[in-house]
Amino acid sequence: MVHERLDETRWRGLLEELRGICLELPEASETLNFGNPWFRAGRRPFAIFSVRDAVPGISFRADPFARELLLDDERYVPTPYLHQHGWVTLRLEEPVDWDEVEEHLLDSYRLQALKRMLRALDD
Repeated sequence: MVHERLDETRWRGLLEELRGICLELPEASETLNFGNPWFRAGRRPFAIFSVRDAVPGISFRADPFARELLLDDERYVPTPYLHQHGWVTLRLEEPVDWDEVEEHLLDSYRLQALKRMLRALDD
């Protein structure tokens, strides 16, 4: 499978919002994997920005109960290759509810972060 690099100029506004949320978290970083921005808590990913079928989306890890509820909403789909590990993707359609996105990303970060990162977050 060939992964093309994401056209960041087309999605600049969404990426700037996403970076503003993710990179403020303790020890969070951004890497490029399979042509897409991945946001990590230390070494563990907690968010992925991707475009599938010309629709941008943010993938994140959710606890099993939340995952089942989210997948009842048509905006959420199982994340390809990662769903079995608890990941779902929110398809970003205008207007984007950034408060909702931030809540999901914070929950995902909490599932992936080390204890010291969580202490720093809660301080």
